[in-house]
Amino acid sequence: MTRIVRLADQLSAAVGWLCARLVVVMVAAGALGAGLRYLAPVLGITPALNAIGDVQWMLFSAVFLLGAAWALAEDAHVRVDVVYGRLSVRKRAAVDLAGTVLLLLPLCGLLAWASWPAVVESVALREEALDAGGLVRWPVKLLVPVGIGLLALQAVAQAVKAAAVLSGRAR
Repeated sequence: MTRIVRLADQLSAAVGWLCARLVVVMVAAGALGAGLRYLAPVLGITPALNAIGDVQWMLFSAVFLLGAAWALAEDAHVRVDVVYGRLSVRKRAAVDLAGTVLLLLPLCGLLAWASWPAVVESVALREEALDAGGLVRWPVKLLVPVGIGLLALQAVAQAVKAAAVLSGRAR
């Protein structure tokens, strides 16, 4: 089981590293789009603003979907620390284990079940943007089950870590 935990942590770290770089590209795409919107008339060019906008939201989607597992692994996710921060290590582990098993893993299952038909349809139709000059959309929709899978894998790893703390095998 520790091998799976290590694999999940390493995979989340690698994907988190990639997501950090995608944020820079996403910001650059937004700046490029904004700049071209004002410079294009002056330069006499017609930029593909729809494509640039598509790149930006696709990168945001990738960062959000793929980065969730990394945020969970690094304990960088949103948490209400009013009570949690005052708990002992063992009690925090119990809260983490219960939250993961009773909330996060079922949510991953529900998200996978609810999103799968839309992903399959998008891939089957080779979905493209409705805007002129937009990009194909089906590849980014494949990130939905990938992101859910990464999050579920990391959730299992976090549950194993919490159980180890509760059993006294880890701190």
